[in-house]
Amino acid sequence: MIMLITINNMSGASVMSLQTGQPLAKLGEPIINPHNLKIVAFYVSGPMVDFDPAVLFAEDIREFGEMGAIVDSSDNILSPEGMVRLGEVISYGFILNGIHVVDEQGHRLGRVENYTLNPGDFMIQQLYLKPTLAKSFRISHLTVSRDQILAIDNDRITVKTPTVREKVVKSVKAAASPDAVPFENPFRKPKPAAEQAEQK
Repeated sequence: MIMLITINNMSGASVMSLQTGQPLAKLGEPIINPHNLKIVAFYVSGPMVDFDPAVLFAEDIREFGEMGAIVDSSDNILSPEGMVRLGEVISYGFILNGIHVVDEQGHRLGRVENYTLNPGDFMIQQLYLKPTLAKSFRISHLTVSRDQILAIDNDRITVKTPTVREKVVKSVKAAASPDAVPFENPFRKPKPAAEQAEQK
């Protein structure tokens, strides 16, 4: 069984060198690809890092535990300068925490305040929302799984209306723009061929 990790538990954690056993830096903001909701890297900083910005690719984290994020050595901490693919993801300016989540009718459900990820592939699996004021009188949190997501842009995430699950999440530490250009929807599956034929 895969144990999911919350981003709030990872934020600020130490980056430890397997080579020396010493802390190298601390994890900062994640760099998220909105096309597939995957963390591709983290910004890092600390007294052992003498350049800024500095990044650590998620794939270079061997494991994450009580000591923090284990990497091979300081060589895994890099400057993003000249990294074309990473630079493209950074240019999206996508920040997940704090983003509005709405249903298909445009009703606001809340804002993302935490989320879980699979430490094996760093895919984001669940969003934990702080509900809007009206909903907050009935529940303390909303939980949305990645398969409920229909669309993502820089200002909001749209999810399926009938399947948004409302529940209290006790284990987690606790202005949409119409002109925003939406990202390509990574979760919508193509219609089956039989269904396409019926519509013709």
